[in-house]
Amino acid sequence: MILTMNQENTDIKTVRVYGLDVIRAFAIIFVLIGHSFEHSKIAPEIQVFGRLGILGVELFFVLSGYLIGTIIMRLIDEGRLHSISDINEFWKRRWLRTLPLYFVVLLAFLRFDYHGRHELLDFPDYFVFMQNFAYKIPEFFELSWSLAIEEHFYLWFPIAFFVLERITKRARLAIVLAAVSFLIVAYTFRLSHPQFQDWNEYNRTIRLTVLSRIDAIMFGVLMAAIKRYWGFGFEWIRRGTAITAVLLVLLCTWWFVNAPYLMQSRALQINLYTVQAVLCALLLPWFDALRSINARGGFIVLTSKLSYSLYLVHILVIIAVNRLLSHLGLFDQVYGNPFILYPLYFVFFYFVSWVTYHQIEEPFLRLRDVPKTWQNIAKGSWVFVLACVLLATVF
Repeated sequence: MILTMNQENTDIKTVRVYGLDVIRAFAIIFVLIGHSFEHSKIAPEIQVFGRLGILGVELFFVLSGYLIGTIIMRLIDEGRLHSISDINEFWKRRWLRTLPLYFVVLLAFLRFDYHGRHELLDFPDYFVFMQNFAYKIPEFFELSWSLAIEEHFYLWFPIAFFVLERITKRARLAIVLAAVSFLIVAYTFRLSHPQFQDWNEYNRTIRLTVLSRIDAIMFGVLMAAIKRYWGFGFEWIRRGTAITAVLLVLLCTWWFVNAPYLMQSRALQINLYTVQAVLCALLLPWFDALRSINARGGFIVLTSKLSYSLYLVHILVIIAVNRLLSHLGLFDQVYGNPFILYPLYFVFFYFVSWVTYHQIEEPFLRLRDVPKTWQNIAKGSWVFVLACVLLATVF
């Protein structure tokens, strides 16, 4: 999708771009496959494709940077991101989009985690997205690692731009300098660590931490800047998509054969995720130009719309399905058969996500663009409030 202005009320609305929906849909499907393949009994030759989940999150990062970068640059060009009140308005819109469902799912994980029930304040850092800022994320609600990275991007990038614009007096230069500063932070963080000998340690310390991975989003921001201010460069990158695709396929193949030499090379450990993010970002111009022959977009657009819900709820769905099968005495018969288990997972992935999207996400999206009266707030948030109260007090 891309972002356009509604000329009647100057609020930012979204107009879907099919190619970007394709990226988002594939990204979430890769993640769902990756986590589903951790269950049941499947051949190792098939299970390796679960590593596409790593690529899926990378696609989310660059796409998020691209879309939010487009919003930010449009606001800047229209003089709507040049004061603290402008930044505050940007934050409010982003947080109405991302926080309600996150907090519902966080409370659900506190009650229904793999490891058992937790108390409300057992993990207070998760409520302020500090669970993986510069250190390994706890073994709880681990998929929130990427959400923490995105929230820190929403928080700090506008501030960095605001400060740099005051210094340079040039908006375009400030955008690029802000993005580059985050790239430097991530690279410096990775350089500060010695070579890892263990994949799990490397994964949790480097791949899953905010300071190490915030550069991935910045490549999306830079691609948005190239499109907006240097269109000839955007077109040049689009024409090189075939080369980018070949390189990305080679990288995926390397993951499928267990990432040889990764634990033997510090240079590879430092640069791997930067290269991966760059390759994903270089795909954006081609997908940005892709259009659908189906006006509604079908399954792709549906999956794209539900992607945030799908990402947040799918682990809870896996937990719930597995526990339900045990309760019904069907676990042994179903869990070991991927041809039954995986379709069951995916049916419930989509059903639960459809409910959470329409009952929690969508009402808050509407709330961003209406007067903040008590009536509108109550109408938009009552399901969210009820879910939080039930999870906090009843379960």
